[in-house]
Amino acid sequence: MRAALEPGVNVSALARRLGISPPQLFGWRKAFLHRQNEEVPAGSPASMVEIAVGEVVIRVSSDLEEAALRRILGAVRSA
Repeated sequence: MRAALEPGVNVSALARRLGISPPQLFGWRKAFLHRQNEEVPAGSPASMVEIAVGEVVIRVSSDLEEAALRRILGAVRSA
């Protein structure tokens, strides 16, 4: 997810590399940025991102490393 927030990143190309649709990644990115602009009370759990892959919904922390997200998505796709 962090890669989608880097300046100058081609979000569509990144989505294709991850094997997801570009609109889906754009939606996650927009939702993440929107949540970052909201005030989060101290002690709140980390922001969560919901990822829909077919009929499966994956909830992960917004600060999940890209490599971990790739492994999770790969496991879901192979199941």
